[in-house]
Amino acid sequence: MDITFALLSGGNSVRFGSDKTKALLNNIPLYLYGLNVGLAVSKDVLHISRDVNKYKPFLDNVTYLSDDLDVVCPMSGFIKAGECAKYDDIFVLSADSPLLTKELVYYIYSFMDNYDCVLPYIHGKYYTLAGCYKRYVLKSFIESYKKEDYKIIRALKDFKIKKIEENKFLDAGFDLVVFSNINYQSDLHKIQRLGEKYV
Repeated sequence: MDITFALLSGGNSVRFGSDKTKALLNNIPLYLYGLNVGLAVSKDVLHISRDVNKYKPFLDNVTYLSDDLDVVCPMSGFIKAGECAKYDDIFVLSADSPLLTKELVYYIYSFMDNYDCVLPYIHGKYYTLAGCYKRYVLKSFIESYKKEDYKIIRALKDFKIKKIEENKFLDAGFDLVVFSNINYQSDLHKIQRLGEKYV
């Protein structure tokens, strides 16, 4: 499918205590889970981070981009993805979400027609870092960024959002645990305890 896949690794990992994107889950760095999904679904895979060199050796077929705006945050990564994507449809994933699968990317993308973005909406919360966006949406975020308003969902207020609620995912056969992301060391240990069913 003609879609860009953008993995964002721009966080400071303050709560985790070290660079969580390089923390090991089954001896694999967290960020590699996301890149492997990207390589399975897209011919245009972007890895966006403040320091691209820490991800050497670089993978073939991945474009490594520096998040070079003054304030590094998810929004700055979104803007870079919008500027550099090859395709008009862009799936954005945070590097701390190792359980999300290519099947889930395909499912979310299947709702993209006639919408500006498609976002999971789980237990009353939008998952902006596991969704699909039109390129013009991401490029528009620069206006909010200039105003120092870095909240993604506020930047989306004038766009047509398709939200996919938890019952839709469950009916389609997905376990909501795939939306787990790693914020603390305890989150990593919890996912490790899930065993081979998910990782």
